[in-house]
Amino acid sequence: MFGREYANHLDILIHSLGEINEKYQNKIKTDENNLSFINKLKKLYISIFGIPEIGFQIRSLYFEKIIKCYLLKKNPIQILDAGCGIGIYSLLLGRMFTKARVTGGDIDKYKLQSCKAIAKELNIKNVGFEYLNITKTSNKTAYDLAVCIDVLEHIHDYELALRNFSKLLKSKGCLYIHVPQPNQKRIFSSLKNWHHEDHAHEGISKNELENRLKKLGFKIIVSMETFGFFGKLSWELNHIMLSKSFLIAGVMFPLLYVVAKMDLWTNNKDGLGVAVLAKKE
Repeated sequence: MFGREYANHLDILIHSLGEINEKYQNKIKTDENNLSFINKLKKLYISIFGIPEIGFQIRSLYFEKIIKCYLLKKNPIQILDAGCGIGIYSLLLGRMFTKARVTGGDIDKYKLQSCKAIAKELNIKNVGFEYLNITKTSNKTAYDLAVCIDVLEHIHDYELALRNFSKLLKSKGCLYIHVPQPNQKRIFSSLKNWHHEDHAHEGISKNELENRLKKLGFKIIVSMETFGFFGKLSWELNHIMLSKSFLIAGVMFPLLYVVAKMDLWTNNKDGLGVAVLAKKE
């Protein structure tokens, strides 16, 4: 399970959870006066089970699967994690490619400070973090691999971001993107009106993303829908529980994680998300 290294950094996890939805913000406010004993239990729980948010776990599982299957033997030297957030994928890439230099970039300076502290604490020396706005980046060609996970839906002009990735990548460089799809079909009616407070648009469909990348000169290596039935079911149940009780969500998380892993071995249709790995020609 991903995210165990954040057990001693509850502040950054709470900050990130509060950004997802207004209901979570309200739940966090009611938990602010927790006793230190409760916080110790939270730290122990995360050190065992990782970050107990199924959406995060599913994105991480797909990311690790695709990178290991298609890129592990390529040994990229310069790697960019654009919109790195709390830095989990940057740190994972640093461990997977020990000879590479990984740069995590984000516009959230608070998160960048936390990322630097965690990398130092874990003694991961090949990972660095810096301010990055992918819509205003330079034309410098620098990277063998760029990853962008659940970021494009936050950008109004996501096509500009894609063009900038093309400029930043070396010839034959690879781009990994995960993004939610629009017009998502829900299982539970209570989540039909679910929305992320910071989304600029619903997302990008699989066909649209593939076509945009091809027009920019990318060749699609692999493309798959994510959050199919098992992923969707576990994600929705997890969020219903999180909105009602963090305690119940924590108890049920290990079981939902097992259900979520089944999503990786299913030929998904009408998935909530899409993962694409493409190569610059």
